[in-house]
Amino acid sequence: MNHVSYKILFLLILALSGCMSSKSHVKKADQVAAEIISEYQQEALGHSEPFTIEESANSLRLRLMISQELPGHVSGVTSEELFKSNTPLKITLLDALQFGARNNRNFQQKKESVFSAALNLDLSRASYRNSYSGLLSSMFSGTGSGDNATRRTVQDGSARISRKLQSGATLSSRLGLDLVKLLTMDKTSTFGVLADATISIPLLRGAGSDIAREPLTQAERNTIYAMWEFERFKKTFAVNVARDYLRTLEIEKQIQNSEANYKSIVAARERVEDMSKAGRTSQTQVDQAKQNELQASNSLILTRQNLEAQLDSLKMTIGIPVDAMIELEASELTKLSNETMSKLSEETTMSASDVEKQAAQYVLTALEFRLDLKTTKSRYEDAKRKVKVAEDSLDPDMRLILSGSTRKNDDKVSFSDSVHYNTLLTLDLPWDKTQERVAFRRSIIALRNAERSIEEKEDSVKQELRSAARKIAALRETYLIQELSVELAARRVESTDLFLQAGQSQIRDLLEAQEDLVEAQDNLVSAVVNYHIETLNLQRNLELLEVNEKGLWRQNEIN
Repeated sequence: MNHVSYKILFLLILALSGCMSSKSHVKKADQVAAEIISEYQQEALGHSEPFTIEESANSLRLRLMISQELPGHVSGVTSEELFKSNTPLKITLLDALQFGARNNRNFQQKKESVFSAALNLDLSRASYRNSYSGLLSSMFSGTGSGDNATRRTVQDGSARISRKLQSGATLSSRLGLDLVKLLTMDKTSTFGVLADATISIPLLRGAGSDIAREPLTQAERNTIYAMWEFERFKKTFAVNVARDYLRTLEIEKQIQNSEANYKSIVAARERVEDMSKAGRTSQTQVDQAKQNELQASNSLILTRQNLEAQLDSLKMTIGIPVDAMIELEASELTKLSNETMSKLSEETTMSASDVEKQAAQYVLTALEFRLDLKTTKSRYEDAKRKVKVAEDSLDPDMRLILSGSTRKNDDKVSFSDSVHYNTLLTLDLPWDKTQERVAFRRSIIALRNAERSIEEKEDSVKQELRSAARKIAALRETYLIQELSVELAARRVESTDLFLQAGQSQIRDLLEAQEDLVEAQDNLVSAVVNYHIETLNLQRNLELLEVNEKGLWRQNEIN
């Protein structure tokens, strides 16, 4: 190999270690993480879907703050299409689900946790890939002074490649060059090239793929756990959004009921005042009607305050400013009420034994499909591997090291004339094993804790599903009772009003009947909302509720 070839080789080595911009590094990290996420989505969830942690520059929060002129920090706006508007943003339930997935801060953090797990896996994989490094050095040295002084400058460079195998062995090789000879082509200096290679093979401690690749195995498992956790979070988040949305509609319906009740009380008070003036009733009944009117007015004020608080809670959940003006789709509750009425009117009352059978079926389904239970069981397997790794650390460190090197100082000597081989067997016998002994004992304790965690999680899941079965059965009956209660209360108000006009009853009877009607109407709305929310919770807990990356769900029937 001539001098020009050496120079080209060395410049190629420098090119391999060339610098990348920070943006290029970020792009590369994102690309690798995306590939890992797509790969492990298929393994963990049985499907893959688009995944990104990039946030929109023109988020709904920013658009609302600008369009509705809300106070607060605004940055990163790029769109020129924003306009001022005092019109409330109308939001359907599906809108709320999508807005929450894009704007909720916890949702974003959970996505970033999955992304971080993928980055950690890439870092673990890098330990088993070829590792390249280069070193350039320049040393100036001198001795003596005056005419006897000598000065020397040494420049050299080296390139190294190393790799750790999943069996525990490590490989490394190095190539060193004399830069003075290489770059100046000085005919009077010695041209130096040094090459060596080494392989280190563990024979006791650290030997075997089960032990050597444990960090990589754990990183792979952690990536799957992060995906399972995010999948559970998406479902829980969707249920929470639906809960807050429906609770808000429930309160809006209660306000409508309270307003209707207030108008009825005002009308009753005016009627009884006319009757009092005609001498048909006492002033006491007039005062009682006025008192009930004041109470109804105060109740309406409190309910409206409750609505504002619930709206703020919904806005926080979907990640928009709490002072933004929004309007919900009231027809969502009407549609839900009709669906509930149609469904429950066809069902028969379940006996206690039927409920227990249903609960047992729920438990079997949950034990098979619950992702959080899968995580708990998998962490038990992790703990078993950790015991093996800790036990392995108690062994002595015996290694077989094979190495070879060669050096070429001028054009007259070939590499083969200066090759040296070495074989080394090392045995490290540390006397103090306190740290390893303690780590091994702790790993056994951690294994037992992991086993108990499975038992606790299974019991928790069973309790959760048994309670859900009983609660849904009770909510079915509650709905049917409240539906009948509203019918009876409405008839009672109508008949009592007729009796009052005929002078056969008192105002107190009518006011009590109206209060019972409002309470029955509110209870019926609550029964519908509670039943639907509990059904969603059950679908989530049975892993039947599917939520995609946009936050939209697909509800599956519960058998």
